[in-house]
Amino acid sequence: MTPRKLPYGPDPAQYFLDFAPAPEKDRGLVVVYLHGGGWDKGSPAFFTFIGQRLAREGYRCVMPGYRLVPKFRFPAQLEDVTAGTKAALAHLEGQGVDARRAVVVGSSAGGQLGALLCYTGELAGRFSGFVGLGGAYRFDGEVPLSLNVLSRRLLNGGDPRAAQPYYLLDEHSPKTLMLLIHGLEDGVVGFPCGMDFYRRALSLNIPATLYLPETGKDSHSDYVVGCFLEKRETCGTLNALLTWLEGLKGRKEKTYGDP
Repeated sequence: MTPRKLPYGPDPAQYFLDFAPAPEKDRGLVVVYLHGGGWDKGSPAFFTFIGQRLAREGYRCVMPGYRLVPKFRFPAQLEDVTAGTKAALAHLEGQGVDARRAVVVGSSAGGQLGALLCYTGELAGRFSGFVGLGGAYRFDGEVPLSLNVLSRRLLNGGDPRAAQPYYLLDEHSPKTLMLLIHGLEDGVVGFPCGMDFYRRALSLNIPATLYLPETGKDSHSDYVVGCFLEKRETCGTLNALLTWLEGLKGRKEKTYGDP
């Protein structure tokens, strides 16, 4: 399955990939997937296997790219995924795809960007749901050295709270459904990062679910991206993600544009 590659800006990183499911398998739900890589590496082209997997499961998947650290610091990444998502959804609508039902799925750094996309800024309230796999939702406190170093490079002395979804959730945030998948043995982001974000969401009456990957498959790379290479029957993380997406079917109140 070869995706379409379409630019949304002048920089080489500003493009999105479009993966179309077979018509007979189309579930009528769009997945906006945001890749990880510590904000300083990766691209949609590197993670085509994820878009291909989601398309095989029946989801129209678009994957916006974004400019990377160190040449570009935050908020360039958020600006890009916002612009890229808008362009991708407009593209789908121009192709006759009903893009009102769209979910954001983000891995690691993409989880941080996805949370900001769904709950803050101009696209807040636009989506039917948010899934974060090992997302970096807060950078302070006792976090692994890796996240401390990566987040400092991302911010480069800027306002740290402006990039931390944990602090930006408030009583005005949309009540968009949330699934957080976070491993107990995550040595890159750390489990408390996911647990703290989950508890904050619940305290604000945001409907959230926290799933813990099974022991032995709960290191960062195993469940954040590795799950997409496994069989659903033998991978609890992938099964949890797909089951949650399937559960969105028929939720009229979560369709963008409905009163």
